[in-house]
Amino acid sequence: MPPPDFFRSVTNIICSTLDLQNAISNLYQYLQENLPVNTIGFDIYDDENRILHNIISLHEGKTRPIADLVISKEVHDRIMVEAADETILSGYTANSSDEEITQQVSKRIGHKHFSGVICYLRIDGELLGVATFLRSKPYAFSEKEIEALSSLGDPLAIAMVNALKFDELKAVKEQLQDDNKFLQRELAKKAGETIIGARTGLKTTMNMISQVANTDVPVMLLGETGVGKEVLANALHRMSPRRDKPFITVNCGAIPDSLVDSVLFGHEKGAFTGAAQQRKGRFERANGGTLLLDEIGELPPDAQVRLLRVLQEKTIERVGGDTEIPIDARIVAATHRDLKKLVNEGKFREDLWFRLSTFPVVIPPLRERQVDIPLLLAHFLNSCSAKLGVQQPAVTPEGIENLTNYRWPGNVREMHNVVERQIILGQGAPLTFSTLTSPETTIGSFPQTTYNIAPTALPAATSVTLDTQGTFPTLDEVTRMYIEKALRHCKGKIEGTEGAAQILGINASTLRHRMRKLDISFGKKR
Repeated sequence: MPPPDFFRSVTNIICSTLDLQNAISNLYQYLQENLPVNTIGFDIYDDENRILHNIISLHEGKTRPIADLVISKEVHDRIMVEAADETILSGYTANSSDEEITQQVSKRIGHKHFSGVICYLRIDGELLGVATFLRSKPYAFSEKEIEALSSLGDPLAIAMVNALKFDELKAVKEQLQDDNKFLQRELAKKAGETIIGARTGLKTTMNMISQVANTDVPVMLLGETGVGKEVLANALHRMSPRRDKPFITVNCGAIPDSLVDSVLFGHEKGAFTGAAQQRKGRFERANGGTLLLDEIGELPPDAQVRLLRVLQEKTIERVGGDTEIPIDARIVAATHRDLKKLVNEGKFREDLWFRLSTFPVVIPPLRERQVDIPLLLAHFLNSCSAKLGVQQPAVTPEGIENLTNYRWPGNVREMHNVVERQIILGQGAPLTFSTLTSPETTIGSFPQTTYNIAPTALPAATSVTLDTQGTFPTLDEVTRMYIEKALRHCKGKIEGTEGAAQILGINASTLRHRMRKLDISFGKKR
């Protein structure tokens, strides 16, 4: 005889955990004390193929893998009728000489004669599956026991759905984690390939990034549009202890003012019109990793106040919520604008500027790192040709000179676009880049940006000074000037610690070969 609180007790047991295996094991133990059974089975019903897929079966207290049940059309039709009847009590007695389904059940429990109670599990009126309670002898259930077990359909259906959804979410989460690790590796590989000039024109910049990478100090990346701020931010992330955590970027200039808080800090369901579900912001998504706030100078004043508080308190509140959520994200800000000038004009908060610019890093424009242009050209020729599915074209000496002489207002991004466009237009012919020699490309046409930071905060990047009053030098002449400047700096020392080869990031024998080719004399006194 079932106890008076049977339904409530069973409901509490099966709804107390999202692990269906544990729920059914706990239910089995409870039933042994109050309404003993030999077997409990949970099956999902495949209506289209008329198959009961078993997801868990507990026999004599032990879990056993069992085969699915194939349902005949007659049994299928009967199930559909019984499942639609809210009042039917589904107790039955059978032996292995009955219809095929009872023979399959007999094989499941290892008994020729048995009796059982079927609970039809419905969600919104649709048959989800069945829960079966069996005893290994005929006529074993009383009417009250059948009534009690049949009443468990709703809580058992809810438990099954919750458990299945939970398993699905776990599987999706694990898959997303695997995908994230894969994408991080691919991103790291790609970023590593695209930091051209890390040992030449960007050597000073990369040295600074490597020095700050192992800290949690906020970093400010300063540089013109197209110099590769996001690539270097990703390099900083990969060098840091947070390399296995998310690297999240947000372009502050691309967010409508009304959505800034939602994008950065997230929102709760119903926080505003259109907020149909809870959503995490960029800070939460970057938790444990690195958050790049690109174009930070475009952030509205009100958002600057809230961002400052987050940086100080290390907590956020979602829009429409009142719970403080702790945040641990490394902040990297980037801008092409002079933030100190914006501070003086009252357009950017001075306290936020101080908070973000603890470690400023200036990324030199492409016109100040001509030595990297041949390396970038080789990289873009290879990647663009592969992307377009064409044979990599040759470049004429005139083309190299035009690329070197051009002032690159759009920097590396512009060079990538120029190379890709010329490959398309060239139709396999050698590239001359003749369109870059227009009068508009003189030095005076491109004002340089000066960033107001303390002179001691950042060492100046090495560059080659060109004679802008006459004609531009050839690439060989630029290389010669660059090598001679390095030799003067090293007092003629070529190899070893603080030698010119080490500074230029090349092998000493390679440097000597280039010096012979360019007729640069050897020796320490220059």
